[in-house]
Amino acid sequence: MRAWVFAILVALGGPVAAQDAVPTREVLREAPLSGDAGQVVIVSRLVLPPGARIPLHTHPGDEHAVILTEGTALMPNGQVLSVRPDMTMFFPKGMVHGGVTNTGDAAIEILTTHILDADAPFQTAAE
Repeated sequence: MRAWVFAILVALGGPVAAQDAVPTREVLREAPLSGDAGQVVIVSRLVLPPGARIPLHTHPGDEHAVILTEGTALMPNGQVLSVRPDMTMFFPKGMVHGGVTNTGDAAIEILTTHILDADAPFQTAAE
């Protein structure tokens, strides 16, 4: 199983936000996509501590995400977004996303499911 540590990707994306907070990703399950050995499904828990930033990036496949905890995030366009449990997000293959900073007082937890090309890197920096 690939052990993806999101902190490495933060380093690729530039300086970390306040207090050197670093997002972390724990892979909960990784398995081949049924009927397609060229694809892999990765389910992870992403934790974005207060002040941490997710750099802009892309994936070699689709990402589905569900917010697990309430919080406040600064979006790349400068808007502040209140996130709540059960909010969902979808990022299709190759779409640049991220650039989000947790501006709240508590960690934001997100459950992600990626359906990716098995031979490609998990993600590519886009900044």
